[in-house]
Amino acid sequence: MLKLIETSAELLRKQGIDSFDIYGVDSAGFSVEVKEGKVEKIKVPQRKGLAIRVVVEDKLGFSYTNDVSEDGIRVAIECARENARNSSPDEYSFSMPSESSLDFPLYDDTYPSIPVERKVEVALELEDKCRSLDRRVDRVRKASYSDSFSTVYYCNSNDHLFSYTVSNYSLSVLLAAKEGDDSQVGWDYDVRRFFTELNPDLVAARAVESAVELLGASPMETKRIPVIFKNVVFAELVEALSGAFLGHNVMRGKSLFADKLSREVASHVLNIYDDPFQREGMGSFPFDDEGVPAKRTAIIERGVLKNFLVDMYSAKKLGLPLTGNGIRSSLASLPQPGISNLVIERGALGLEELVKTPEEVLIVTDAMGIHTVNAITGEFSVGVSGVYYKDGRRVQPVTGMTVAGNLKDLLMNITEVGRDQRWVGNICSPSVLVKELTVGGE
Repeated sequence: MLKLIETSAELLRKQGIDSFDIYGVDSAGFSVEVKEGKVEKIKVPQRKGLAIRVVVEDKLGFSYTNDVSEDGIRVAIECARENARNSSPDEYSFSMPSESSLDFPLYDDTYPSIPVERKVEVALELEDKCRSLDRRVDRVRKASYSDSFSTVYYCNSNDHLFSYTVSNYSLSVLLAAKEGDDSQVGWDYDVRRFFTELNPDLVAARAVESAVELLGASPMETKRIPVIFKNVVFAELVEALSGAFLGHNVMRGKSLFADKLSREVASHVLNIYDDPFQREGMGSFPFDDEGVPAKRTAIIERGVLKNFLVDMYSAKKLGLPLTGNGIRSSLASLPQPGISNLVIERGALGLEELVKTPEEVLIVTDAMGIHTVNAITGEFSVGVSGVYYKDGRRVQPVTGMTVAGNLKDLLMNITEVGRDQRWVGNICSPSVLVKELTVGGE
């Protein structure tokens, strides 16, 4: 693949294109889904291709190809040139060579030697463990294992050239628990950098707990009440909110925080960082997808909005320093601002201590419809399930409820941040206690 990158650069220079960059990906993976002790589905995805950006007379042209033959590359270059002719002049630039390094590996060297049989076995272990943990587990709808590796290549006309390889492994399970006439669904997953770090026992235990703890759940009356968003739920909320931190949304006026830089936007107990140097984070990298060195960036610090995350283009337009957050969502996409790993800094209290803080509290353990959160206005209304506590004691499981409000108010009314951080993909979050929210039920 590196030879293809070099060939592409030579072809671009021979055609008199003095300003360009080339992004390449070579990836493969494996996934298996099992049910009732049998393999249901196997996938072996592969992806290889190049994306090319050129600047001709201050006009940007872009194209990509999965045909990595010399002819395929020639066609892609011509398409990029043609696209440049039809675009409007603007200010574009490419990164300069710079050093960046991580002090931990991103790739599991054992990846090529793990037998397919062992991968299937791990998925079957996960299913078996779920069935054995609690007699109320009625059925395991599916248990899955997947893995992948990906090598990223980058080269530009400023003689900036690098590559790096990442690997990841994941487990997920969906099950149903039943007691009497009541049935509840439980789900859990985990993603790790190294195969040996996968823990089917832990994933099974969390999935079973998430279903069993809601058996007998029913709606409670509508009220305003303190709410604890459990770590996995708050991670999902922050992910839904993350678009408001991105430079291209700020430029377009599509951010809740567009005019809030250096102003208080959350409780002083809340700290959020974008950190590509997290060993357990699935978004860690040495360079972003434009060749800008990775760096840790404070987004919210003690409740104050410190930075937006930018790529090279939005940094220039907004007059902000580079943060190394130019991310390509796919080979077919231009770089745009994106997150690496979002980390919500942990607090001092465990979940059991958070529960005892207010007189009564609803722990939200699952939320539906978080993707509908409006990152422009902050308005949200999501369906929730959880457990209601009073005086620190568990009263009843709750389901069929809604929590509604505005993210601006929610962030300002966080009174405590827990210490129970958990990774959910590339988001790391503890549980948080919100002073009061409207919880709708009967």
